[in-house]
Amino acid sequence: MNATSELRTLFKGAPVWFWFAAALGAALRFYLVVFTQGTQDVEIWERHARDVVAHGVVGQYHVDLTANHPPFISEVEALFVRLADATGLPFRIFLRAPFALLDTASALLLLTLLGQNASRFLLAACYWINPLSLIFSAYHGNTDSAIAFFLWLAVVLLSRDRIVVAAMAIGISLWIKLPGIVAIPALTFAIPKWRQRFVFVMSVLLIGVLTYLPALFQDAAVVWQNVFGYRAQNLHTTAGVPTWGPRVLLFSIIASPDKWPAATHAPILWFLEHSWQIAFALAIFVAWLRRHCRSSIELGATIGICYVIVYAFSDGWSFQYFAWSLPFWFLLPSWFAAPAVLLTSVYVYSLYAYLCGNPWLLGHWDFIGHPYWPTFINWFRNLAVLVFVIAAIRFLATTITSQVRAHRVRP
Repeated sequence: MNATSELRTLFKGAPVWFWFAAALGAALRFYLVVFTQGTQDVEIWERHARDVVAHGVVGQYHVDLTANHPPFISEVEALFVRLADATGLPFRIFLRAPFALLDTASALLLLTLLGQNASRFLLAACYWINPLSLIFSAYHGNTDSAIAFFLWLAVVLLSRDRIVVAAMAIGISLWIKLPGIVAIPALTFAIPKWRQRFVFVMSVLLIGVLTYLPALFQDAAVVWQNVFGYRAQNLHTTAGVPTWGPRVLLFSIIASPDKWPAATHAPILWFLEHSWQIAFALAIFVAWLRRHCRSSIELGATIGICYVIVYAFSDGWSFQYFAWSLPFWFLLPSWFAAPAVLLTSVYVYSLYAYLCGNPWLLGHWDFIGHPYWPTFINWFRNLAVLVFVIAAIRFLATTITSQVRAHRVRP
């Protein structure tokens, strides 16, 4: 079946309203890419890209220790700076347009993965016009939307027994950003035979390291320090208002920091310091328990659950991290997907509109200049965090209990 036939099959039976939603999502992405300024990440990316032009990738790592992007995407963004200078078009357009296009591909892969599901057009449309997918692919100004695309592609390829090609997709994602690592255990465990698992993991490693080699040969220490040694920081305002994570649960929902007994301070600080490792370990644990869930829908759901756990328990977080797994939320039960999509969308959009000073996201996105937020934004943040924490605990509990029941049934 050629590509044209596959597209016809994919959209067969699509209702009229779906095409209106498709046109609306495309128009909004065009508007955001072309007419808005984006967040501070756009300025950071342009500075890094110009440092690459001036000093090379390795030189950039030495000049700016905050430069934590892999060599490949750093070179690509340097090319975009050169194109911006040559054409007179703003760099922000070149930075965001490719990821808006990748998000289009993610929506198509979601539709493909849903197959003959009766709600496939509704779910795909909800993803396509969702404020989070719009903002993170076409407005924010970072590369995180690529993670979801390559993970989707790997799931689709694995469902067709294309193990090496699926591994190549994951390896290429590591050229752009590293958070796809969270899904590698789930993808690996879903492969039934150990030999095939070995081939998959080795292929990921070989492809993944390929574009790092020139920089590693030049200065492995600085590449390790800047890229592999980078740990996500907890994003908070200058007044200490947390944007997400366990700090919101502990200090905004349960009690303010000064209300906690002295005996709890050390354990809480230890947990916050090691939260990423704890979250990743729990994600691997769930991926192993769900290793027999091998259909494309089940595997996509496992990946979604792994990221829910990371969002719930990891203290290192920035807004655009939602983009890593947003499409996979639509494969999870409605008791999670509906409130998660709704609350996080309202939270992020209303906050971004507040930081820009208008609902059209025009003008300067001023995070530093807004140390305190309106109460209603904090409430939506708190509710969204609660949904993810409760969901993570429930997913862990139901996965464990289902495995216990399965072992009891086996002779």
